[in-house]
Amino acid sequence: MDTLVVALRVALSLGVVLALLWFVQRRVAKSTTGSSRGRGRRSAAVQVVARQGIGGKASVVVVDVEGERLVLGVTEQQVAVLASGTAPAASAAGSDAGSDATDPFRAVLAAQAAPSLPAAAQALTEEPESAAPVLRARPRNRRAAHIAVPTQQQLQGSILSADTWRQAAAAVRARRTG
Repeated sequence: MDTLVVALRVALSLGVVLALLWFVQRRVAKSTTGSSRGRGRRSAAVQVVARQGIGGKASVVVVDVEGERLVLGVTEQQVAVLASGTAPAASAAGSDAGSDATDPFRAVLAAQAAPSLPAAAQALTEEPESAAPVLRARPRNRRAAHIAVPTQQQLQGSILSADTWRQAAAAVRARRTG
């Protein structure tokens, strides 16, 4: 009976500690990131519209900052402004444009895998009514892979050779019987 009481006390104590940690985490998160969710504070001054990776650690990011849309090239070492222009009215007001018909940058991203930076920047600054240019991406190694089969002479003495395994098995058998 004592074991049951101790187990219940430990479980209750653990529950209280976890609830306290959860409560503190919620209070801290609410006070530091409340502005991004619009919980009584003004919305964030910088809004990330889209992000497209173009390399291992490089990407192109489109942000709206106080009514201005910036196309940024982001790498590990630096951030460079590739293009700038006025933000569309829907994004500047803080509403989510989201559809491909109203956001030329999203239309360009949807049409291809890796956009050409000057063409994407030009399409971004155009008015939403104009059609964004369609850029076709080059396929990455989409052809059937050629499988090279090595010859017996190339495999001779290799761990991949069946003859090597046969010789090893014969040597083990000879040691057992010999």
